Amino acid sequence: MLAFDGLDTFATVRLNGESVLQSDNMFVPHRVEVGGRMKTKTGEENVLEVEFKSARLEAIKIKEAHPEHAWVGFNGDMARLAVRKAQYHW
Repeated sequence: MLAFDGLDTFATVRLNGESVLQSDNMFVPHRVEVGGRMKTKTGEENVLEVEFKSARLEAIKIKEAHPEHAWVGFNGDMARLAVRKAQYHW
């Protein structure tokens, strides 16, 4: 079982080259059963990769894709409102 209690927003998790999780929300914990995907022969290595996309760049894409929305905030880049990420990390 892989346990993630807060991947920083846009993440892809791969085990041995196979995507096992896509996340787009920093506040959602994930549990992924991977027992059947593990290499078990002696000498074989399991490779776990976590690839993160830039939350800022993804937020800008989302904001630009929704020009009809009124993004209202009191400071900073309003694109940050488009993603589920801790605002103090912006």
